[in-house]
Amino acid sequence: MSALLRQTSRRIRALLPILSSIALVMFGLLPIGLPHFDSVGPAFALMAVFYWSIFRSDLMTMVGAFLIGLLLDLLSAGPLGLNALALVLVHELGMAQRKVFLGSSFLMNWAAFALVLGAVLPAGWVIVSLLHWRLQPTVPLVAQLLLSLTLYPAVYWALSKLERRWLRASVAV
Repeated sequence: MSALLRQTSRRIRALLPILSSIALVMFGLLPIGLPHFDSVGPAFALMAVFYWSIFRSDLMTMVGAFLIGLLLDLLSAGPLGLNALALVLVHELGMAQRKVFLGSSFLMNWAAFALVLGAVLPAGWVIVSLLHWRLQPTVPLVAQLLLSLTLYPAVYWALSKLERRWLRASVAV
């Protein structure tokens, strides 16, 4: 029985990157009562997929990133597939540069996240503008960029604590 419990615990913990990313998606979609906040909310899903793709690439797969993005698309009523595509691209970028990011400092990781965010959010803005056949307002885009950059250290800290507490010691058991 003990071996079965260990195996079950290991499998549940292996889902932690996906589950924590979904939790961040849900948290980001909570109504907080501020006008227009839904259009400038931080890119929590992007933060989570970026983090897990670098630090636990064995547990954050491309399929996982796609499903998280699809869930975000469905819940946010945005263009279906836009966030799914963005998160798959972020996952692949994180995987491609994983060796560089693993040995780097937090500031280097934050700068890399800023570059990824600075590419992904404007690209999404362009796609949405093309789909609506008119330019979307840029103020929400800039606000979302700034808010996401500001909150990334807190999300990074929380995910790193989660990883240290639940994954580093337990998945290898």
